[in-house]
Amino acid sequence: MQFAPVRRLSDGALAAVELQVRGLAGSAMGTAESLRRAARLMEQKAALDKQKMVFAESPQADELAEILPVLIAIDMDSIAVDDLEALPTPPTLQRLVFSVSPAQLLSRPHEMLAAVAAARSRGRVICVDGIGVDPHAISMLPLIEPDVIITGPELLSVTTEPDMAEVAHALAAHVERSHAVVVAEGIDDEKSRSAALTIGATHGTGKLYPAVANPSELPDDEVVPFPEAPVWSSPAPAADTPYGLASGLSEPRRGTKRLLVEMSKSLESQAASAGQAMIVVGTFQHAKHFTEVTASRWRELADVTGFAGVYGVGLSHMVDGNIRHAPLDPADDLVNEWTVAVLGPHFAALLSARDLHDDCADLERSFDFVQSYDRLTVTQAVHSILTRFC
Repeated sequence: MQFAPVRRLSDGALAAVELQVRGLAGSAMGTAESLRRAARLMEQKAALDKQKMVFAESPQADELAEILPVLIAIDMDSIAVDDLEALPTPPTLQRLVFSVSPAQLLSRPHEMLAAVAAARSRGRVICVDGIGVDPHAISMLPLIEPDVIITGPELLSVTTEPDMAEVAHALAAHVERSHAVVVAEGIDDEKSRSAALTIGATHGTGKLYPAVANPSELPDDEVVPFPEAPVWSSPAPAADTPYGLASGLSEPRRGTKRLLVEMSKSLESQAASAGQAMIVVGTFQHAKHFTEVTASRWRELADVTGFAGVYGVGLSHMVDGNIRHAPLDPADDLVNEWTVAVLGPHFAALLSARDLHDDCADLERSFDFVQSYDRLTVTQAVHSILTRFC
């Protein structure tokens, strides 16, 4: 067990400490980072987090939490949703931080979004890790809406590259909306501290701020408040389908499928030009409507965006290129809707239409449709789709 200072980057003031677990000094797993990496590779992260929870109840951690925030970061997967209520009430300033990885969300969106909502409803802190390491991480910010964002040390070595600029813009947009805290890992010297400030981090951990085995070894210097959490996040939607959400706010118009296809293409094009930070989801009612021409277009879209998912009756759970397919239940009211939703740090748009089921040629079928560029509406619409799929 060790305590790693979390310092404000602008002046080095102490804001919190993170309780970490490391292996024997001098061994291959002698640092908290190397032990954490090994635990993930060996699928033992839950066991590591369990040990961290034991250490969190130690007298040292309890005493420190009386005067300074103590952050206990664990994977969202390490605690079952049903067990959240049974977690003990932490000491005054101890904060249990649930970390969500993009891989977890992409593989099990329904389960992970439900877990995030459950943890947040109980006042827990939500964190996204891997910014700068996982290319999907930045696109997940609008979905997870974390209280704390952790950037990896890898990001600090590429601060002049175009990809870093995209990350910096996305971080700035999310922080401005939510007041989330950006903590940079790998603050090992003044150069990395400066780089972290450049990308928008306000706090950091690393060799420049050495971890200690005993809280009594922490320097007796200025302590500043660590920002409050949870921060703002989207409220639960008032309807359970995208059309139901948007049609309650805007007057629907009527159009043919031919028009909707062209409008969908326009949104897809805007998403493609915005890059890796974008999420794009589409519901196509039935698999037969997701034609090979459409699939080809979406494969190209998926190659340049952070997440692309398509849903319909008859589609299989699979990944085609980078497109994620999932089936719709034929009894689900979402089958009656055609939706394309685009969500990113700087742009949000929704086109959602309800089938009138008239008897005519496919492209001449009539729909009532609504458009929205309201970020909250689009975010809720994307949630309403993804929360259906395990």
